[in-house]
Parts: sequence; C-alpha cells; structure tokens
Amino acid sequence: MLRRFVPLFLLAVAALACSQGPAPLAVVANAPGTFDVGEPQRLMVALIEADTSEYLASPNLAAEALLVAPDGQELSMEADFVWTVPDVVGIYLIHTTFDQVGTWWVKLKASGLSESTQYSFIVSEDADPMPGIGDPAISVETRTTADHKLEDISTDSDPEPAFYTTSLDEALGSGRPTVIVFATPAFCESQTCGPMLDQVKAVAEDHARANFIHVEIYENAHTATEQDLLIDPAVDAWGLPSEPWVFVVDQNGIVTARFEGTLQEGELESALRSLDT
Repeated sequence: MLRRFVPLFLLAVAALACSQGPAPLAVVANAPGTFDVGEPQRLMVALIEADTSEYLASPNLAAEALLVAPDGQELSMEADFVWTVPDVVGIYLIHTTFDQVGTWWVKLKASGLSESTQYSFIVSEDADPMPGIGDPAISVETRTTADHKLEDISTDSDPEPAFYTTSLDEALGSGRPTVIVFATPAFCESQTCGPMLDQVKAVAEDHARANFIHVEIYENAHTATEQDLLIDPAVDAWGLPSEPWVFVVDQNGIVTARFEGTLQEGELESALRSLDT
C-alpha cells in the first residue's frame, strides 16, 4: 500500500476549515507522531491568512510563540523564521523540549498582526517510529551507481554523484560521520524536498570527511504512476512518516541530529561541527 507522505502546505490549507474568524491561523507543519517527551524538538508552525490562504511568515516579521502544556502551563519563546521554499514560502521554527506527554497547543503573535488561532499537537512517550537523537542509525542497503545508472536512482535535476557512490550500510560502518537525506525532489508534494537536498549539497562541499547519502522515497519514481509507486525499503526501515528528512550520524553510528521539512541557516553545519569536538 502506498504510504501517503504529509505535505506541509496541505496541512496548513486543511486547517482553514476550522477557522472561526479573521485571526491568522497557526498550523503545525510537522508530521503527526514525531514529538517525543524529553528530547530536543523542532516545532514548525505556519502562519496563514484565514480569508486568502496566504502565507504570512516573513523574514521581516518577528514572531513570538506561546505554548500551552497539557497541565495548562504557558511558555513563551522566540520563533525563528525559515524559508521552506526559498524566497517563496516560509514558516516559523521553535526549538524546545517538551516535558509533558499529552496534548499541547501553540499560537503565534507576529509583529503588527493580531494573535493567531491556536493549534493542537500530541507529544508522546517514545512513540516516534524513527531513530531519535541518541539512537543507533538503522543499517540498510541502499542503491548506488555501482549497480544502477545515476538517473535511475535520483530524481534530482542536478544530482551530486558522490551522494550515490556508497550504500547506507557501508557508510554507517565506515567510521566516519554520515548525513542521510530522504527526499524525492521531482515528486515531493510539499515542494520542500528539492530545496532541502540543495541545502545539504551546499554544506557537503565543506565537509569532505563525512559521508553524504541521498535516498529517494520511491524506488520507481521515474516510471510508475502514483498508484503503483513502491516505497524504498530504506524508507520503511527508518519508519519515516513524511518527507523530506535529514539525519546526522556520528562515526559510531549514533544519530546526533535530525531535521524535518526544512533547514535553518547554519543548522546542519552546526550539527557536523559538533562531531569534530
């Protein structure tokens, strides 16, 4: 059965049906089921104009996030703007650690705008099916140019050949840091897969000692109709609920960072630098 990946912009538009008035809509763009208690998290929140569905987030529009915990405690913190599609669509990114299991709420207050509606999301007790920070990376074979043509294993319009020379299981056993990008640039409904892969390619230029692996979500994306698409075995093995995702793994095969949807400037570089200390 085809797994339906969660497109960020459709999550936002779907919330319009819940609009109760002219206040902007705050919409959590993370895939459901990916928040664990007690671990650092990246909460992505879109800010939407209720009447027009226009994305309001802007690098020139500072915003503050208000989180309400299951016990009613309120937490106020800065929300950082980040592009999901460069110079087209952006959202706000909140770095936090949730200390309670249950239903949380978030809303945004952006400069010059009224306070947004609130949006709920669930924080669970280690219910995330993917490897988290501190977990061993899942060793699985991935397709390489040793056995396939590059154009058959990548839908990137300008693929970096080095991302396809080493299988993931080999990279994890190499004793070097590894960055894995799970994304389908030519087939990603969220429109963030291509830009996120491009960001990783740019970072790779300055980190020659690390392995960089790109894994397509569908193993037959070039030839299949949508109903015939086959999820790549590595995607199933890693338990991904959405795309795109980037994972950073240290030289011992332990996940040290993971990023869903988009990368804030400097995030990936910082994660790789931490492995040099």
